[in-house]
Amino acid sequence: MTSEQINSLPLLLGILNDLGIRDLIDTHVQPHGHWQGASVGTLLCIWLSHLLLERDHCMVTVRDWAAERAFTINSLLDITLRQTDCTDDRLAQLLTLLGQPQLQARLDQALTQRWLRVYRLPTQTLRLDSTSVSLYHQPESPDSLLQFGQSKDHRPDLRQFKLMLASLDPLGLPLVCPVVAGNQADDGLYVPTYEAAVAALGTRNVLAVGDSKMAACATRGHLVARHSCYLCTYRPPSATAELAGWINDALAHPERWQRLETLDPQTGEIKLDAVVDVRTREQCWLDPATLRTHSWSERVLVLQSPIYQAGLRGRLEQRLARLTERLLPLMQPPTRGRTRYQSEAALAAVVSKRIAEAKLEGIVQVSLSEVRLPSGTSGWVLARLWVDLAAWQARVARLGWQVYVTNTSAEQYDLAALVGEYRHQAVQERGFSRLKTRNLQLRPVYVRDETRLRGLVWLLCLALRVLVITEQRVRAALAAQHQEIGGLNPASRSQTTARPTTERIIAVFKNITLTQLEQNGACHRQVSALSATQQQLLGLLGLPADLYTRLGAPSPNSLPHLRE
Repeated sequence: MTSEQINSLPLLLGILNDLGIRDLIDTHVQPHGHWQGASVGTLLCIWLSHLLLERDHCMVTVRDWAAERAFTINSLLDITLRQTDCTDDRLAQLLTLLGQPQLQARLDQALTQRWLRVYRLPTQTLRLDSTSVSLYHQPESPDSLLQFGQSKDHRPDLRQFKLMLASLDPLGLPLVCPVVAGNQADDGLYVPTYEAAVAALGTRNVLAVGDSKMAACATRGHLVARHSCYLCTYRPPSATAELAGWINDALAHPERWQRLETLDPQTGEIKLDAVVDVRTREQCWLDPATLRTHSWSERVLVLQSPIYQAGLRGRLEQRLARLTERLLPLMQPPTRGRTRYQSEAALAAVVSKRIAEAKLEGIVQVSLSEVRLPSGTSGWVLARLWVDLAAWQARVARLGWQVYVTNTSAEQYDLAALVGEYRHQAVQERGFSRLKTRNLQLRPVYVRDETRLRGLVWLLCLALRVLVITEQRVRAALAAQHQEIGGLNPASRSQTTARPTTERIIAVFKNITLTQLEQNGACHRQVSALSATQQQLLGLLGLPADLYTRLGAPSPNSLPHLRE
């Protein structure tokens, strides 16, 4: 008697087959002529299943993991897995194949076009952003990917590479994920990533959304010249005075503000999301490639969010409280162990320094006085400490202001739509979180060859796409049926949701065992019975209802059943 702990493996293999990943990889990836055994697409699907189940991309563990589930893999993929198919050497060769930028571009385009056609995904909004991945590796050449740079992992002492991600909103589906050197500035990464993303999409009719680093005139001009739209925050260091002027003008004319409000469905209360002061300006850019000047009208949105303002005000109040704690001891007369300031200038310099460190100049006011000491000498102390109410209110009024720039017209996107599009940045950050920490565990990186490093990043981004697509399919099916699903939260099995995550879906398929009993030359197999939640998930994903039970009575060819 033997048993295989199959859990979510049939589910994942069914999802990967339904996404067409195996066939597309085998079509576009041509291995060496002496390649034997499982095909590249088959091997990639096995490794992807291991990644998503074990949350570990270490190659040395895959062979034993696959050997323990060999019957399930052979039955569902219609192969005969060899002991050498999932070795770390074979997986390293796979990463070398996947690390070629030209091949990645072809695969990105083929996968994206298939999913757009099959699942009818929205293509209106393209989001661009970057992150850094810190490593303990040392570079092998001066032009290595691993360089010191501005670290988003808060590890400036480590070398890093940068990952630029272009994804579709509102799903957060990655389209392209180029890897660049860790010392490259973000400003120059937006244009090539945009070009790769629209090539994968097959259309330039998109709204590209990015942060302030995308607001460079050359980047905005390139998007306009390619007939795309953009939306980004605008705060270049050279335009500090210009931004301050816009904010001052907005504060001086509150009658021009447009209010963006939403209705709270639970309380029925109308909440203020933001106030916006809109202005327009003319922009132009000379394309260095064609020497053609492009001109366009740009909308400037000077926006204040009450929630953002409240958060900044809380920080300002914390700084004021900390400053007060630092200044109060100066009101006590000098004694043993306490500094005695013999002149007003010496005490004034200390007070001014502490106020400047708190960035509260003009708000906190003080008065100093001279006191006589029991020893017959004198010293200076802080007599009074107060807040200038007018200056405080003026500072608070200037908190929470942001500037967005866009070349869209009011007919294309109104103010509420633009603000809503930009605020979906959390979807992109969730993708980075899944890649780096939560599920796919990009760090630490065990490979040192930089071609394989590129291949590993692309493979993990493919796993992220599987998570996103699966999530979207289940949520769309639940919305179409006007239903919710329960049994996903281990803390409350009765809780239902219409927005399950792929991680919870995978975790539900646990403790499922395939038991094999060989007796007198006959083999009997039995698979653990599925719960109602597990059966419902198979239906929502469009997978065969007998995906698991067929393993108990395998047919001669299981692959056609996966494609039903």
